Amino acid sequence: MDIRALALLALAGCIGSSAAESQVAPPARCIEGKPYDRGSLRADLVALASPELDGRAPGSPGDTLARKHITERLSCLGLVPVAQPFTAQNGKETANVYAVLKGADPAVGDQIILVAAHHDHLGSGHLGANDNASGVSAMLAVAHDMVARGAPKRTIVFAAFGDEETGMTGSYHFAANAPADVPTGKIVQVINLDMVGSHSSRGYVAAMGTLKNLAATKHLAKLVGRYPRINVGTGGIARGSDFEPFCKLRIPYVFFWTPDARCYHETCDTIERIDEKHLVDIAALAGDLTRALADSETDLAAARQKLGCGVSYPRR
Repeated sequence: MDIRALALLALAGCIGSSAAESQVAPPARCIEGKPYDRGSLRADLVALASPELDGRAPGSPGDTLARKHITERLSCLGLVPVAQPFTAQNGKETANVYAVLKGADPAVGDQIILVAAHHDHLGSGHLGANDNASGVSAMLAVAHDMVARGAPKRTIVFAAFGDEETGMTGSYHFAANAPADVPTGKIVQVINLDMVGSHSSRGYVAAMGTLKNLAATKHLAKLVGRYPRINVGTGGIARGSDFEPFCKLRIPYVFFWTPDARCYHETCDTIERIDEKHLVDIAALAGDLTRALADSETDLAAARQKLGCGVSYPRR
């Protein structure tokens, strides 16, 4: 996460050129067990924040391996991951990776809930376990949950954005060059997961963007009581993560984030410091909110048209 405001190779049988391709039934091994199992979340953390990936700097071998892991995990759920290549700020090639879980409702099935997390970090010994292997691990857990629950009313898109650390390059590229199967005009809500593994640092998780009268704010208020182990702070206008380009398009967002008082952008941001117990609950809360919005009876398209994200951003 930036609080200052080689493209993925296609894997045979695992990655398609368009997420409009048919979803396939996931192998039992991919959806068995609980989506928010601590061991599964830790396995993704270990894979993404390992020293071998050296922090996943854009265009590095670790970046390619991280995207390969994300692709394989989404593919195993029966989704069809798609790589969207772009050039990072350092001049090297990287990519966003996304997958689509189609909505089943004939009236609102083309509306989109976008669940996003950035997969890059600084590299050079900065492993980025919290920033943002934690967010990607949570996003993958939400994908598992949504697939396991069956088809939602609205479409849900899972996106891992690249090169966030230099100014949300990947998400800005995605918003400006939206894939045909994820038109920005159809996105009615963004759920952004960034640095969600340090609840114990300050004793809370922020759910920013939950401003008065927004649909997600109302849904979240009904859900937080299910998670007494986490302290959820609502409200607040955020800056500097991947929700930002979408907010500028008047798309509402919820930005889940935990402060890291000690190891933000430091080499001590390692797996050993992740607050796994609370990460599980934060991921599960994000999943419940995603499903509540995907199946909501509220006219989310009209709400976006009327209220936007609740704040005016200057255009980039």
